[in-house]
This record gives sequence, C-alpha cells and structure tokens, in this order.
Amino acid sequence: MTDFKVNQKDIFFILKEQLGYGSLCELEKYRSLDEKTLDLMVNEALRFAKGVVAPLNAIGEAQGLGFENGRVTCPAEFKEVFKRYGEDGWTAAVRDPEYGGQGFPDMLRIVVNDFMYGACQSFNMAPSLTHGAAHLIESFGTDTLKQAYVPRMYNGTFAGTMCLTEPNAGSDLAATETMAYPEGDAYRIKGNKIFISWGEHDLAENIIHLVLARIDGAPEGVRGISLFVVPKYRLNADGSVGEDNDVVCTGIEEKLGLHASPTAALAFGGKDGCIGYLCGERNKGLAHMFQMMNSARINTGVSGMTLASNAYQHALEYCRQRVQGRDVAKRKTGSVPLVDHPDVRRMLLWMKANVDGMRSMIYTAAFWANLAGESDDPEIAKHNQRLVDFMTPLVKAYCSDIGFEVCSTAMQCLGGYGYCKDYPIEQYLRDARIMGLYEGTNGIQSMDLMGRKMRLDDGAMVQAFAAELEKFIKTNKNHQGLGKYVGDLEEAFARVREMTKMMIEKNSSDPLQWASYTYPALLCYGDLVMVWRLLDMALIAWDRSEGKAKKNDYFRGKVAQATFFADMTLPHTITRAHSCMRSGREILDIPDGAF
Repeated sequence: MTDFKVNQKDIFFILKEQLGYGSLCELEKYRSLDEKTLDLMVNEALRFAKGVVAPLNAIGEAQGLGFENGRVTCPAEFKEVFKRYGEDGWTAAVRDPEYGGQGFPDMLRIVVNDFMYGACQSFNMAPSLTHGAAHLIESFGTDTLKQAYVPRMYNGTFAGTMCLTEPNAGSDLAATETMAYPEGDAYRIKGNKIFISWGEHDLAENIIHLVLARIDGAPEGVRGISLFVVPKYRLNADGSVGEDNDVVCTGIEEKLGLHASPTAALAFGGKDGCIGYLCGERNKGLAHMFQMMNSARINTGVSGMTLASNAYQHALEYCRQRVQGRDVAKRKTGSVPLVDHPDVRRMLLWMKANVDGMRSMIYTAAFWANLAGESDDPEIAKHNQRLVDFMTPLVKAYCSDIGFEVCSTAMQCLGGYGYCKDYPIEQYLRDARIMGLYEGTNGIQSMDLMGRKMRLDDGAMVQAFAAELEKFIKTNKNHQGLGKYVGDLEEAFARVREMTKMMIEKNSSDPLQWASYTYPALLCYGDLVMVWRLLDMALIAWDRSEGKAKKNDYFRGKVAQATFFADMTLPHTITRAHSCMRSGREILDIPDGAF
C-alpha cells in the first residue's frame, strides 16, 4: 500500500482524445511506433511508478539522509531503484538508441515524470537531473565525452547534476565566480556552488556535474560563461572509475520538504585538483545550459501538478468515506459523508478542475515540443517552437503556484487530520512549496513572459499563442451548450491583450512600473490557458454527457469542471488584467522605512 494515486482515465483522455498523441507516430522519427505501443509504454510507466518508485516516498520521509565526512548516504532502497530505473529504460525512454535510449516521442518524458514525481518527488529528481545532464552532454559534448559518460548516465551507473547557483550568484548568473584554468585538453576548476539538488549521494558509482564557470580571461557577464563536465571521480584510461576529482560536499541543507533529496553545497578545486572538460563552445555555456534549465522548468510545473493531483485524490477519497455533520437541506437523515456538504464539494470541484487543466496544459506544451523538434515542415516546427517558448514560463510558474494552492485546499478538506502525518497531504504541501522557487523564481518567470517573450522576433511567440486561442474561439463560440463560456473566454482574452499592449509600452517607458505588475499579468495568461484546455475537453465530452450517454458521470464531470472554472475564474482574470493597467505607483513609491 502506497500513497500514490492517479486517475488513469484522465491521463488517457488527454493523451488520446484531446491531443491524439498517436499522430506523433506519423513523424518520420517515430514511424516504427504506433499508438498501441505508446499506450503500452504509458501503462508500463504507471505500473513501475506504483510498484517500484511509490514505496520510496514513505521510506525517504521516515529515514531521511545521512551526512558525515562530506558523504551523503541515502536509504538503501533508493540506490536499488535508481539502478533499476536506468536499467529498465526509464531514464532514457525518449533518447537516441545509440546511447541506450528507447526512442519514444519526447512528450512521453513528461508523462513518465508525471507518474514518477507523483510516486516519489524526492527520488525522481535524481534520475530526472541525470537525464537532463546526459542529454546536455549528448547535445553539445565531444564524441569522447559522449562515449565516456552518456550511456552510463542513461543506464543508471552514473548520476548527473547541474551546478549553477553560487553564494553570490543565485538568479543573477552574470555574477558567476567559479573559474576554469586551461590545462592541456582540460581545465582546472575552482569555485563553490550551493543549492545543488542531488549534488552528493551514494546512488551511483559516479556523479557527473554540469558546471557553469568562467574561463580565465573570459569577458565579464553572461557572455563569458562556459559549460564544463566535472565528474566526482576521474575516469581511468580504460573508462573505469578512478581517483577523487577534488569535488567536496561541504554540507547539505535542512529543508521544509523533500527530506530524502540532498541539496548540497559543493567546493570544486579546494586542493587545486579538480579537472573539468569543456562541453560545447567557449563562452556559450549559459546558452547550452538553457536546454537543461528549460526542461527543468517544465518539470517543476509537472511536479506542482502531480503533487496537487495526489493531494486531490486523497482528499476525494477521504471526503467520500468520512461521515461528519448533517445534510443542511435535510435530504438525508443522520450524519452524511463530507462529500455531501456544499462547501466541501466546491473545494473538490475546484481542485478537480485545476488538476485536469494543469495536466492538459503541460501535456499540450509537450506535444507541441515534439512537433517543434521533429516536424518535416519547417513552418510547423517554427510555429510550435514559438508556442513552447511562450508556454515554458507559464507552465513553470502557474502550475507550481496553483499546485501548492491545491495541496493547501486538499488539507482544508481533511480538517485537522490534513495537518497531521496520518495522511500524506502535509508532505505534499511541504514538498510542493519549493517549486515556485526552483529554476528561477516565479517572479523571474513573469518578467521573462511579459518581457522577452513579448518582444522577441517582433512578438512572434505571443502571436503564435494568440493564433491558437483565436482558432479555438472562432471554431467553438457558437456551440449549442458551451458557446457562452467560449464567448466569455474571448472577452477575457480581449482584456488581456489590451493589458499586454499597455505593458509592452510600459516596459520601454517605465520599466519599474512594468516589472511591478508582471506576475499578475502572467496569472492572467495562465487562467486563459486553463479555461481553454478545460473547455476543449468539455467539448469532446459534451455529446457523451448530454446525448445518449447523458448519465455518464465521467463525461458530465468534464463539462461541469469547465463551466464552473470558467465562471469562477474569468471574472478575476478580467479584473486582474485591469489592475495591471492601473497608474498607481504605491509599490514603487512607498518609502523603504514604511514597510
């Protein structure tokens, strides 16, 4: 018995009926696959998550981590599963078979992570980071680096990290101080990194760090940052693991959540003995690292969503079973289950809509990413890449913040029991809180969305998004049952576009005023996407909920969640968009001493 819960029917409704993910098999790269094979892979991933990964959640929370003499020890079960995770092909499920991958469509990486993060967030960060680091080497490294590290990272022998943050260079990577000094074909690395997830552990034979550093004599700022492969242990000439590479863990953080995921401080080259290898071009390290960073941002949104999904499923089960209080309308005699109470039903429906909407948002972005990477038509590829670029800060920020709110609401449904360790919701709440801070805080994501993503290429990204939303509205605003809600979405979109135009102007004329309202502006776009994806599912379910299958509760639920969410959300979206256009400058003008 584990805590992991997921509605498998919801997963396949989005994949098969909403997105038609089997169409990816028509792309040249996936011609050897078919939809049944994709279905089988998804089912096997869910089985592995439930049977193998999910038991780690309670183990990790109970045992935590050990730290002594610079070494981190994890629960023994974590090590066993990390190796099996790689050997069974989950780390490299979507990667090139040349390096041990299985060659599945890229979007299935997101589906797999949905299950694995939901089963045990603390654990799945390790193989997920390993995948990202290995893929980075695969994309930019020399053939020597690829052969030495990538296959063993994908098969679970080695692990991987990304090392960006420093004591004086958190989100501001331009301030990076870690240095790289040329020495033959390699470099001596010297510096300190902090907040490195899974930066030290005993799950694998070696840990391969992807480190941002500045080559001696390089330009200042981000233009002088390069990317280096820095193993914990050097490799011998025959490829076997050799001596220490002067990478020392100086401590791990005591955290609110994720108690079985070590967050390490690392010292590179404290004894002048740390060797690293340039990965990609000199001074292009940050550009290369964005491949892994953007993937991590999407996965942060996945984590927020899947923890929320777990929390909702637990709250639903509890509210169906827990008998408490009387029916206010006196329809039933005696005490009734919590699910009969209107305010509890409100919270359950709100959570249901948010979980389904976020999952659809994320899967849709992943589907677009596959088309961007593999379409034979360059215009289709370009259009979909613009959509993905636009959606990345939305998925990261919106889903991480709303995911936390869903966990909090789930706790409310359980009353005092939700606050206790008798149920896992308090852990989901703690684990989910970090997601708004990871990979660039959500305020930074909002400035990216409302700044760079609005201006780049003459606004091509937001125009691509607008084209998709306009097409949906035009096609469905006269629908007999849901047209009214599509019309409401159109009205809210018009107000958000008005707000966007003003904010683009403010970005140039009054950047401080612009920056003070970027986060509520991001929420406006998140609301639009959520209503869009929920209505899209409702339209698919409409005939089956209102026609001959009118008593089909599942499809009626798809319609109910969409109409409820649209009515409850879009008025706030319009008001929030209006607030972003206000002239008040209290945020900027209040004296520091007045706070």
